[in-house]
Amino acid sequence: MIGYNRQRKRVITVAGIGNEFRGDDGVAIYILKSLEKLVPTHVNIAKLTEDPSNLLEIMRHTDTLIIVDAVNSPAPPGTIFHINVSSEPFPMDFFTVSTHCIDLAQTIELARMMGLLPGFVLIYGVVGKNFSFTTSLSQQVKDSAEILKNKILSDIDKLLVIEKGEMQETRKLI
Repeated sequence: MIGYNRQRKRVITVAGIGNEFRGDDGVAIYILKSLEKLVPTHVNIAKLTEDPSNLLEIMRHTDTLIIVDAVNSPAPPGTIFHINVSSEPFPMDFFTVSTHCIDLAQTIELARMMGLLPGFVLIYGVVGKNFSFTTSLSQQVKDSAEILKNKILSDIDKLLVIEKGEMQETRKLI
């Protein structure tokens, strides 16, 4: 689990969901391992290896949540999708196949109904190619992981300079 920073006005958490022993399903964990060394110490990193419902507890303690997960899609492997679910419902057909017990869309909408959804939630999905039992990422996914890592670092930089009262402006920037 992560340690929460209660002394700052804005708590930013980057959460990755995946199984690093299931090939490309581990892309989020791969990205978070590299982000741990690069993000400011007051940005929380949460590696979720079981299922997205663990996000509910994280949501209780964060203002801004960036989620990374693998996607099984007909799009080319390595394709990066992003959706801002802060104010709009999660498109239920976005993550149509899940390797998790409860899927991410259900978790997000449950959090919204329970009043737990942070003020800003951005989800990144990386289309996987191989979900078999291996610890290796496919080359397309590994290449996209580097791109997405840099995008998330840029997102964090933007979020850190925007005051809480300007959250609406944040939605336009990302």
